Amino acid sequence: MKKALVTGANGFIGSLLVKELMGKGIEVIAAYHGGNDRIPTGVRTVEFTMERFEDLNDRIPDRDIDVMYHLAWSGVSSALRGDYAMQLGNAKYTCDAVKVASQMGIKRFVGAGTLAQLDGLNYIAENASTPNLMSCYGSAKTAAQFMSKAVANAAGIEHIWCYISNSYGIGDNSNSFINFACKMMLNGERASFTTGEQNYDFVYITDTIRGLYLCAKNGQPNYSYYIGSGKARQLKEFINIIRDTIDPKIPLFLGEVPFNGISLPIEKFGCEQIRNDTGYSAEVDFESGIKKTIEWLRENEK
Repeated sequence: MKKALVTGANGFIGSLLVKELMGKGIEVIAAYHGGNDRIPTGVRTVEFTMERFEDLNDRIPDRDIDVMYHLAWSGVSSALRGDYAMQLGNAKYTCDAVKVASQMGIKRFVGAGTLAQLDGLNYIAENASTPNLMSCYGSAKTAAQFMSKAVANAAGIEHIWCYISNSYGIGDNSNSFINFACKMMLNGERASFTTGEQNYDFVYITDTIRGLYLCAKNGQPNYSYYIGSGKARQLKEFINIIRDTIDPKIPLFLGEVPFNGISLPIEKFGCEQIRNDTGYSAEVDFESGIKKTIEWLRENEK
């Protein structure tokens, strides 16, 4: 891999992926919308909107790009994950991205999925399930995966999909569960959660980035890969580690928040496929990663 195009290059994951690729001597073209303050200096940038994905074909003359990483996605915050019109639009734009890749002669497409897809695939389809509106996000990711895979195969493009686990770490300003839980305890708020008995997984951001790199480099065409920690466990175990890292005396109120969904079997979080095909394995354990994250959040709170 000598040259890569990254859409969504100004996001938490996208900007760090650009940095990782550049560090490996790969020429990167960073496509973004809404500001490029996170994108590393020294990289070629192209501003675009997903509504006009075809503009990339005109603005980027290169016809020797090896891979397109498609990370751009609107409505990732909790408030917008239930906006079904926006989420459906994202699925269309993913197919548009594949079409543009074909026009530009790009032969490999790597799409960014989510752990939320596994919840949907294993829960929503079941009779009597009661999904909430935020499941529109994971459902749209699944639609994007399946449709873009079909479009890619019709165009002769190698399609790889990455189920990205709950990524956390320094630089993440989102309302992720990790940030929510940490800030709640750091600010002295009542630490109320579900019972926390559902199986869960969190992966430190540097491992996520390395997984994305290896999937593009070594992944098999038409495969999907779960990028996780390899050490999934019950959510309450993660919550306890967060509490103990901040202050072991903080009381936890597990069970005060209702849980809507199912607990995925622990094997759903396995990393055997990605390890066997790409050589990936997580390097940062949760105890180390959360310590770094909490230190960074403490500084930010100040």
